[in-house]
Amino acid sequence: MGPLTDIRILDMSRLLPGPFCTRLFADMGADVIKIEEPVKGDYARDFVPRRGDFACWFMEVNRNKKSVALDLKQESDRTLFLELAKTAQVVVESYRPGVLEKLGVDFATVRKVNPKIVYCSITGYGKQGPLVKQADHDIGYQSVAGLISLSGEKDGKPAIPGVLAADMQASAMAGMSILAALHHAERTGEGQEISISLFDTCLALVPGVSATYFGNGFVNMRGNNWLSGANPNYNVYRTKDGRYMSVGCLEEKFWKNLCRVLERPDLVPAIREEDKYPWLKQELATVIAGKTMREWVELAKGSDACFAPVLNYDEALASEQAKADEMVLDVEDEELGKYKTMGFVTKFSGTPCALYRRAPRLGEHTEEILKEIAKKKADCE
Repeated sequence: MGPLTDIRILDMSRLLPGPFCTRLFADMGADVIKIEEPVKGDYARDFVPRRGDFACWFMEVNRNKKSVALDLKQESDRTLFLELAKTAQVVVESYRPGVLEKLGVDFATVRKVNPKIVYCSITGYGKQGPLVKQADHDIGYQSVAGLISLSGEKDGKPAIPGVLAADMQASAMAGMSILAALHHAERTGEGQEISISLFDTCLALVPGVSATYFGNGFVNMRGNNWLSGANPNYNVYRTKDGRYMSVGCLEEKFWKNLCRVLERPDLVPAIREEDKYPWLKQELATVIAGKTMREWVELAKGSDACFAPVLNYDEALASEQAKADEMVLDVEDEELGKYKTMGFVTKFSGTPCALYRRAPRLGEHTEEILKEIAKKKADCE
């Protein structure tokens, strides 16, 4: 069993940041109960593609959980939620500020019935400031936080990121913060509320950019710094077959290795002269365009040249590295048959993560959990 088998989490979040965070806990053995509104449930249940009557997206971020359907607008269901909160260590929610306070299931209310509760709120813009009520998605949070301006061609428009960085990093930040608060609660008996803002997360996601700005006022933009295409030794180049190779040899020892692979030792000293960078980029582009991606991969093997193929996602999943680290799980389900899902990033030597159950149907465990609550109440009387 995983390392968190004694932790119960009530998950009132939807879509991605909260559910992915609680899925990580569920993979580690925590008892995660997804609290969903009846009929509709998590919006992600409606996404395509589908596997039977399940949305694949929903299955990916809600595996290993249970589902209880409660209408928190009804006093009877609010009472049931608070009874359930007595048995939990953590609550995770992603509503707009003020919504759960109106419903009567906010941190202040839950804390009255469970003083040790760790209550994590994941919001777009936190709980104070002019944007707290504003609706948005990942691209919006990254835009307002200055991240979108960092990617793309120097003289072109900003590039839309292919990764939901705000959502995913906020998930990780929430998970780490919850564990810290649980540690504090165990030592002191005091729970607390945690606020995770996707906007704040984006601001803090680029320490190199903030350090440069705070240090000398330089504003990183696409194409004007080493991380966004200004340097020839940290860039992407097209190959003969229309694919791409990435170059990431910032240290001179790796740069020398790359020049050796390219059979251009004459380029080694040029990296020390910034005024030669445009010429150096063109030289690299010309050389790398002379061979296919596959040919460069073979030539770069064992070279320590930081010279890597830009793979498509299907190629990455099929790679020997992904297979060796068991990052794709083959699942055999009695109802859904065979399917694949993502493996576990964290590798515990003694308490490994595991796939305990598929994602739940809406309200699948309502009766089971309500019987548990009723039994606990009867035992206490």
